[in-house]
Amino acid sequence: MKVWYMPSWNGDLRLEPLSSDPKRTALSIIDPTDAEKIALGAIGATLLDKGWLKEPILDLLSGESYRESQKVEVVLDGPLEEVGPVVIAALKPGPAVLTAVILRGGKVEIVEHRDPGKAGIKETSKELAAVAKQPAEAAATVKRPTPCCPDCYVDAIKPATQTLLAFLSPEQHETWSRERYIVCRGGLSGHRYILAHRSSPMAARNTRICFDADDRSILHFHDQTVPPEEEVLSAMLILQHREDWLRNEATCLGGGLRRVFKNPFGDIMDGVADSNLTRTIGLLAKSLTPGP
Repeated sequence: MKVWYMPSWNGDLRLEPLSSDPKRTALSIIDPTDAEKIALGAIGATLLDKGWLKEPILDLLSGESYRESQKVEVVLDGPLEEVGPVVIAALKPGPAVLTAVILRGGKVEIVEHRDPGKAGIKETSKELAAVAKQPAEAAATVKRPTPCCPDCYVDAIKPATQTLLAFLSPEQHETWSRERYIVCRGGLSGHRYILAHRSSPMAARNTRICFDADDRSILHFHDQTVPPEEEVLSAMLILQHREDWLRNEATCLGGGLRRVFKNPFGDIMDGVADSNLTRTIGLLAKSLTPGP
């Protein structure tokens, strides 16, 4: 595998085979949040126990070189197919998390993460390890967006991240580059979805990032704890491979959608509390943003 992406809010986390020694792995850490530093500290202890790491990750994040660049590369003494599943299962535990792996030829393999806890992480690691051993171009681990969402609004549009682009078809790449939206099909319904950057004119026009082009209706979900590119990537992969996670009674509000699946994570109130907090943050950001 060439690279395993773990998109994060401030920057980026990724695993790649070390160019000078493919039997070792480079973990790149760019500007992690405080919560991500705590998670990295915890997984660092596991890496030390396995002999893949020689010093705590948090020691590296407190060094002078990191303070200057907000970036550090940690070399792990193990191949990506062994290191990757352990790191991913610990940093992004399930449920409502999946890993997509692009195999040669364009086929995508999906691993749905188990519940957090020793048993769940161990089972997820085994499944990830089986997929990681296949000849693959790239992998990305994403979590399910929250049902319900605040209004979208126009803001400065940043370039798409390398993670998202690695999973887009040429047609999707073209529409994303031009207008910051993509079209994908639901794996269960076959419906066409328009997924838009939350700060794009398309999202502002639809008022939400996801629009069912066949039913002409909105799906209500969001994840504003991550960059817009990861929000779109998560939604695309889940709609393609676990459509009921995002097409259910908690997200299909107001009618107009012909086929609504049972919500595997709760009922119609799923995500309401989280959405209230995020809506407040979104309204504040909107009030501080100059008009177009």
